[in-house]
Amino acid sequence: MDLLKMIAELQAERQRIDEAIQALERLSAGKVRRRGRPPGWLKDELLRNGQEPEDEEEEPPASPKNKKS
Repeated sequence: MDLLKMIAELQAERQRIDEAIQALERLSAGKVRRRGRPPGWLKDELLRNGQEPEDEEEEPPASPKNKKS
């Protein structure tokens, strides 16, 4: 195998690894609870691991309307 070809392949592999590391770092930094419904794949993964998915913030029940007697 040509030495230059080996170097090019290793550089490409390093680039892919760096991108994977950056993606994982972004995921770990995003531990802050976000608004909205979690993606379906995350809910499925939590259920597979035996954890209960966090419920969305429930809206308070509607207050009864004041009725005149």
